Amino acid sequence: MEGEDLKKVTRINLKTHCSDRKALIDYCLHRKGEQKLAIGWSYVHEENGHSRSFVSYRDFYKAVRARVKRINHALNVFWYAKEGDLFWTRDLDGNYWICRAKGEAVPEYHREMDIGAVVPVEAHEVGMTVPGQISTSFNRLHGGICQDIYDNIIVEYSKHIFNEKTQRKDHTYPVHKVKENLLENLPPFELEELVISYIQIKEGYYVLSNSIARGSTTVKVECEFRSRNPEEPKKAVVQVKGGAELDASEFQDYAEKGYIVYLYASKIENLDKIKNCFEITGKELKDFYDEYKEVLPESIKELENLFRKHD
Repeated sequence: MEGEDLKKVTRINLKTHCSDRKALIDYCLHRKGEQKLAIGWSYVHEENGHSRSFVSYRDFYKAVRARVKRINHALNVFWYAKEGDLFWTRDLDGNYWICRAKGEAVPEYHREMDIGAVVPVEAHEVGMTVPGQISTSFNRLHGGICQDIYDNIIVEYSKHIFNEKTQRKDHTYPVHKVKENLLENLPPFELEELVISYIQIKEGYYVLSNSIARGSTTVKVECEFRSRNPEEPKKAVVQVKGGAELDASEFQDYAEKGYIVYLYASKIENLDKIKNCFEITGKELKDFYDEYKEVLPESIKELENLFRKHD
């Protein structure tokens, strides 16, 4: 069955060296029945002032390889692309698109949009809310044109979303039910979001924007908080390590500076030795999720569907 052996999904930025990215994205995503993902290196289609044609993507790849010092990962992604592969891309409005490859990459030349090769796809707009591993991959500094995501939950989520969007039932994917433990299966970004939401709602704080705490020589924390109660001003930090251990003593410098420290991890050492350092337990976090589910990020709730809908 299609997608049975799907081990990864790929994030791709539609960002060739064209001057009009809107025209590029319209060309790739907004033409019903003719959607495609594109990469650049269009200049190899020209030689000595004349255009040249390539029979296959292999020929195009070889031409690029002869002109560059180092092959970009996107060129290899297109080399191995096959029918049924799944991709995520994003348009200029911040909407994410799930794309299913309809076949292998082929050379295609558009000088104005700097298109050198394309993968034909069936693409569907998903909206602005997707799991953090997908969204952050688009914003990562020096993230490149393409990034492969191997996380099992993201792969199953991507298949699930494509199945919901497509009208062609012959191209749906088998979606496997993930081990039924929400906290153990949440990707790191969603787990951090859940813990941060817990501290804001249950403990009465608000998070400071762009507040990666500074001053520690040993650890970094996810963010910094301030109390919402002006009669009881407090400040706090949090560290989240799902599936890993933490040593509370590494956060002593924060406690000494007057911070309340919240920790979430599979195991926490020396918690009783640090003043104002508290563990958020798995039970507390799961109870919080069940109680406040309706006001939590859609990306977390959408992932829960994988635990309930599929066998």
